[in-house]
Amino acid sequence: MREVVLLLTICSNMLFAFNSNDLKKLKEEGDCPMCDLSSADLRGIDLSMSDLNDANLTHADLSNTLAHKADFSHADLSYATFTGANIKGASFVHAILLNVDFTGARIWKGNFSHAKIDSCDFNESALGSAIFDENNLTNSTFNGAILYKTIFRKNVIGIPESVR
Repeated sequence: MREVVLLLTICSNMLFAFNSNDLKKLKEEGDCPMCDLSSADLRGIDLSMSDLNDANLTHADLSNTLAHKADFSHADLSYATFTGANIKGASFVHAILLNVDFTGARIWKGNFSHAKIDSCDFNESALGSAIFDENNLTNSTFNGAILYKTIFRKNVIGIPESVR
């Protein structure tokens, strides 16, 4: 029985493990499009201007990360954590944002156009001049978020009450 539990533990860790070569590439080059960084610990690193287009960042911890103008377009960020991150001007265009924690993040001028957003926590975040276009925000929370000059373009469902 212990062998079965050990095998299941190893297999489940392999399913959610990042590619160590991809993490090395990101740290050395600053860019890693289409990389597997799932469950990677990226806390506090500088990802400013990084190209993470189409990357797998599911379950990644990006808390307190500096990522000015980073490109997360088409990336899967499901269950990622951006608490306290400074990601001004980042692009999340067409990204998958399922259960992402943006609590206290500074996302001024972030572009969320066409992102698949579901059950995200934007509480206490700064979203001034951010762009939302073709999104469903119904299940996401914005308690205490700064929405100064935030742009809600066409077909945005679930716009926070404080903006209406």
